[in-house]
Amino acid sequence: MNTDLCQAFLNRERILGVEYQHNDYVRVTDGPHEGKFGSLVSLLSTESEPMFLVELEDGGDVEIGQSRLCFISHDN
Repeated sequence: MNTDLCQAFLNRERILGVEYQHNDYVRVTDGPHEGKFGSLVSLLSTESEPMFLVELEDGGDVEIGQSRLCFISHDN
């Protein structure tokens, strides 16, 4: 994990190719957690696609790629 990348995400700095910000509220659109909602905790990598650590509403943290998420709202 790139700590500079993680810190930039936590600071809500623009990161090339990353559509979301720290604490954005999202819905999972595909995979085993499809239909669940959660908040973005951390940006793990940007290698093949941005990968996030998502804290699900129903408990637990999961790693999910940006292409499997749908933006709901910003946490202001």
